[in-house]
Amino acid sequence: MNTKSILNDTVKWWESKRLIYNIIVGLVGLITILIMQPIHFGFFECIGIIIWGIGANIFFSLGTLVEIFDLYYFKGKLKLHNYRPLFLTLGLFIACLITYTNVVSYYFYLF
Repeated sequence: MNTKSILNDTVKWWESKRLIYNIIVGLVGLITILIMQPIHFGFFECIGIIIWGIGANIFFSLGTLVEIFDLYYFKGKLKLHNYRPLFLTLGLFIACLITYTNVVSYYFYLF
């Protein structure tokens, strides 16, 4: 396989998982907000959700970047593409944990 096809494969694999990642992280946030039953939910909370959505997608993109780093600097010797599902699962777990703890700590601090 040439480098261009490996890059295309890497980007396609990660991007095909982005939607499900966003849905799961969003559902964790929504369910946590519903469980917390906030008295007030307004403009600043919406801005925070948007900012975290952008941040979570930046973190998601690290999977692609790590593989490209391996390909460019190590010529694929680390074979990080074999660990894609593990990286995706760990990243998803961490993003959901951050989402949950941010919502809970925000509403405990606020009220």
